[in-house]
Amino acid sequence: MAYAPTLNLFTDAAPMPRAEVLFTSFAAGTTAVDVYRLAAGREYLVRGGVKAPVAGALSIIDFDIPFGVQVQYRAEMFDASRLSLGFTDSTVVTMDVQETWVHNPLDPQGATTVAFRSNAARDLQRPTEGEVVWPEGRTVGVVVSGQRRGIQDATLDVIVDSIEQADLLQAMFGSYGTRTTPVICFRIGSDDRVRLPRPLFAGILSFSEQDQNYAIGTGEKIAYAITGSEVSPPTPALLVPLLTRADLNAAFPTRAALNAFFLTRLDANRAYQLAGTA
Repeated sequence: MAYAPTLNLFTDAAPMPRAEVLFTSFAAGTTAVDVYRLAAGREYLVRGGVKAPVAGALSIIDFDIPFGVQVQYRAEMFDASRLSLGFTDSTVVTMDVQETWVHNPLDPQGATTVAFRSNAARDLQRPTEGEVVWPEGRTVGVVVSGQRRGIQDATLDVIVDSIEQADLLQAMFGSYGTRTTPVICFRIGSDDRVRLPRPLFAGILSFSEQDQNYAIGTGEKIAYAITGSEVSPPTPALLVPLLTRADLNAAFPTRAALNAFFLTRLDANRAYQLAGTA
């Protein structure tokens, strides 16, 4: 297929399950691309894939790929004048991960697994803006409506098994020294029978921690009472890279050694095993 990406799936926890979207060629004259992910009837720009500059190839890690549903990727190509050169063909994949993973889209390193509690996602409301009015002379009302909203004020209660998981979940909302956007990406486990979007981006303003057995010393289970509404993710142009130039510099004593080790710049950009070594 013409310029279709190669998809490499990783199910380990380094830092979480993810997909590498690898384009090895583009149409002649392509200098930038927008990379799209289509899943469960919704299309998103892939984070870091917004007018991404290219020189014949591109590798992007998608940390938001949902589980248990068919996912396809493609890219729109642009020339130096930002004129569209059309779309690449698509590549389709389904990622099978049993656990439910959550993360802040702006901090993929802080992801953790959770389990939904039995009361989670039992009542899902998607209200439509509007009202019923009764014009003069009409026996029945007329609906004056707007757009139907996404899920509103859903119960998203979860439980974790360790203090490490609890600390990671708390850090997704910021801390004394850091500030972030309270938008959390829920990637529902493949076999988890909850009727939530895959993925679900939830704006969470109500969030409380409830001890289960930590205080009495018999375990480290912590539950969280969470109420969230479906929102747009932070702009996909914002990206916290997994692999940085500092990582590459830390792994090689000189620039010459780095250049000698990798055959191409694309190879260096895909050396994800060196991520976090700086």
